[in-house]
Amino acid sequence: MLQVQLGKAIDLFAGWGVRQKDLSRFLETGVVKASLSGRGKGSLRLLDERSVYDVYLAHTFHELGLSPRRIAKIVENVRPHYSAWITGKQKWLILRFRPTRGEVMAPATIRIDLSQPLLLLRHCESEKEEVAPIRRGRPKDDWRKRFRETADAIAREMREARITEEDIDEAVSDVRSGRSSHAGKGETAVVTITAR
Repeated sequence: MLQVQLGKAIDLFAGWGVRQKDLSRFLETGVVKASLSGRGKGSLRLLDERSVYDVYLAHTFHELGLSPRRIAKIVENVRPHYSAWITGKQKWLILRFRPTRGEVMAPATIRIDLSQPLLLLRHCESEKEEVAPIRRGRPKDDWRKRFRETADAIAREMREARITEEDIDEAVSDVRSGRSSHAGKGETAVVTITAR
């Protein structure tokens, strides 16, 4: 199981555009759950595979303009699917919003590609010697610089593998038309959440 110090995770998630301030807020509100979390300044916090999906989803929904309370509810509802995502068995999340009683709303559907967090986890596994060690205090060598170089290399590879606009347009078209896309049924997690 992969565990990464929070300070290193900040550099890894920067490739997705996650700011340190947002990650701190996600942790404080419980949207992102650390596998080890201390209290107070300088305490050690470790993030694991599940935390990577927490961050990815929280950031995605934050970018879509959803409220923090809404993001927390969505992430809580999809957490049971993480084990299938971590193994790569499911590659897509289809999130359906069901209107509450008395609410008039067209059903909304969001389709999310889960390849980015899986790709990040696989890169971290391949760079485990640089990513996983817990380092504290003032280092003799500049391990932070080496780690940032590793994180930048991972981010570059992930950007190159990122889904294109055409892929997104095709997926949106498939969902709107009700057709199943090239993703198999077993590769997709479908979660329905009430609109509020």
